[in-house]
Amino acid sequence: MPHASDIPSAGLCDLLQAVGQCRKKPAFMEALRALYRCVDQAAADQGAVCMGGGVCCRFDVMGHQLYTSAGELALLGSVRPPDMSRCDRDRCPYQRGPRCEARQVRPLGCRVFFCRGDLVRWSNETYEKYHRQLRRLHKTHLLPYAYVELTAGLTQLGEILGSSPDYSQSTSRAPLLLT
Repeated sequence: MPHASDIPSAGLCDLLQAVGQCRKKPAFMEALRALYRCVDQAAADQGAVCMGGGVCCRFDVMGHQLYTSAGELALLGSVRPPDMSRCDRDRCPYQRGPRCEARQVRPLGCRVFFCRGDLVRWSNETYEKYHRQLRRLHKTHLLPYAYVELTAGLTQLGEILGSSPDYSQSTSRAPLLLT
């Protein structure tokens, strides 16, 4: 897969612009938080509980990737990642020990992923259901929709904003997808 520096600069600027536009729409940001509350309630209704072990944050170990939308990156950007070097190892930069430093604003994929094997089907179906709603939120609020692997997206934003990006204002190898 390409590294963030292999992605055309137009795509990088598009991501920054999409994230910035999302952050400037408080109604969108609140609607995203409301969507997250619905997802969390669906997980609770299913009996899905995060044990807080942090294995899911080690994407290289779990063999998966976490994709996020521009809106999710905008909300996630309200918390500075404690360890951006983790992106280079395909690990979540928000993980500190077994805990998530961005738990309140974590993306949809984190909210529906549970280590229990009996929840795999539920997780997949629930992700698809709420991801459709997330796309509709972007459309309803007339915001661009970008879908990017988390560590690549954070790396890309860091490359655009400099070595010490101000995530409160606004990083690995998957391409940026704009639709």
